[in-house]
Amino acid sequence: MTTDSATAIIHRWRSTTDHNLFIFHNHREQIAPFLQAVDEIQRTIDFTASEDERKHAKSVIQIAVSRLTDEFRNILKVNAKSTSSLNPNSHTDSTTMTDSASSNYQVYEDDYINHNKLSTDAVNDLRTIVVRMNSSGFVNECLKVYVSERKKVIGACLQHLNVEKLSKSSCRSLEWGVLEVRIRIWIKAVKVCFKYYFENEKRLCEQVFCDLGDETVGSCLVDTITEYTVQLLDTAEALSSIRPASERLFKMLDVHDTLSDLIPSINGLFRSELSEFIRTKAKNEVLPKLGDKANEILLRFENDLVNEQSPVVHAEPIHRLSKYVMHYVYKLCDHKQSLMRLSLPDPPSMEAAGTISGIWIIMRLLSKLDVKLKQCRDPPANRFFAMNNFHFIMQNIQACPELLEIVADDNLNKLNAKFQKARFDYLKLTFDVVLRNLRDEGVNKIKILSFRVVKLKDRLKRFNYEFEKHEKELGKVVVPDFGLVLELRKLIVEMVVTAYASFLVHTKKVARLETYVKYSVEEIESAIQGFYDCR
Repeated sequence: MTTDSATAIIHRWRSTTDHNLFIFHNHREQIAPFLQAVDEIQRTIDFTASEDERKHAKSVIQIAVSRLTDEFRNILKVNAKSTSSLNPNSHTDSTTMTDSASSNYQVYEDDYINHNKLSTDAVNDLRTIVVRMNSSGFVNECLKVYVSERKKVIGACLQHLNVEKLSKSSCRSLEWGVLEVRIRIWIKAVKVCFKYYFENEKRLCEQVFCDLGDETVGSCLVDTITEYTVQLLDTAEALSSIRPASERLFKMLDVHDTLSDLIPSINGLFRSELSEFIRTKAKNEVLPKLGDKANEILLRFENDLVNEQSPVVHAEPIHRLSKYVMHYVYKLCDHKQSLMRLSLPDPPSMEAAGTISGIWIIMRLLSKLDVKLKQCRDPPANRFFAMNNFHFIMQNIQACPELLEIVADDNLNKLNAKFQKARFDYLKLTFDVVLRNLRDEGVNKIKILSFRVVKLKDRLKRFNYEFEKHEKELGKVVVPDFGLVLELRKLIVEMVVTAYASFLVHTKKVARLETYVKYSVEEIESAIQGFYDCR
């Protein structure tokens, strides 16, 4: 091909925005002649001795460069369909996706690849253009266009993920329910970006600019994804300024864990010295702030527990504080590994921080329950409250393998002893008025039969009255745990039925007294099976 024919071909394809006039789009048969023409003009620049010919060739190559730049941009645009063609039902509801479900993240990866992946032909075309632009000294134009177009793609994808910038002020002013949704969105977005979007961008960058060397490839990638990386990190940093409240701890730990798990990916994507500020920001600035906030929230919970002043409500056998705290401790166990990454100042910093915090909180709860028991003046109600709450705590510990592992046998035995004593005291206080009517207390030593009959008859009447009263009242008493209900019924049977059976033995020895026996032993035992309501 001569210089003149090459010049003619290049002039024929002057820069245009008419989509029907793109060589690499719908005139592909013209690709080879055009590239040959560019190569011929470049050879003229590189090897001709004539200054006039070189000057003319440079003016022609400028036209070619402008043409190739437009072609480069168009290839990127045509192959990036943006989110306008995404399936609107695929994953727009950000609140319904489970963050830990890898299959859901696969949806995002497939969606991203299917709608933003460049075909093999497109990648080869881009690479071919990069080679010509590099030879002519204008490869920076390709890099600028590439970064600009790919940033648009990533921005559209983030918009489709419902990612919004969050400032420190908005994190402190938004209602927690709204902020919680934003946190879920951030966790989802940051995982998708670093696991899929940015990794795919890295591969694409390597494919298109592989002839320019690793440094250029790395620089291009950093220029493409830095803005959105900083946006995601800034949001995490803003979240570290939320107002501390007990219920916010676990979301903050989720944010901390998510970023911590992504540090290797961040380091892999931002390897160069120029991008060191990203690595530093993620690991040494944002991550510690999130950890500090988690520490602050945990300490706030512990302080709130110490200062909690809610009264004992007799209609609630399990105090709301017991339920809340044990649920909180359960979640602490679920996040044990997360807590072990943090350095908790109170209790003092230690490797098993989550373990110690769980034990400390349970001990503090027991201490608070002891305080509340002092507010309960009625002895049976006091012991009933203690029995139910101690049993509830003990059952929760035994039902959670992680919690059972961290609570020493000595602590569990002490708690069980407190429960056993509370249960014994409750039954003694409740049924003493029933059992006192069945005690001998010298009745059988009365020698005058008529006196003894009167005394025993009076005892039977009082026993019947008290037992019927207990049957009516205890049938309505709520004991939440059915296992405890069975234990109580069994113990009451042992206490009452045994004493009643012994009492009836004495009545059989006294003439005319059997007519005053209202209930058989079996009827008493059957009635006891109706004590307590388990809801």
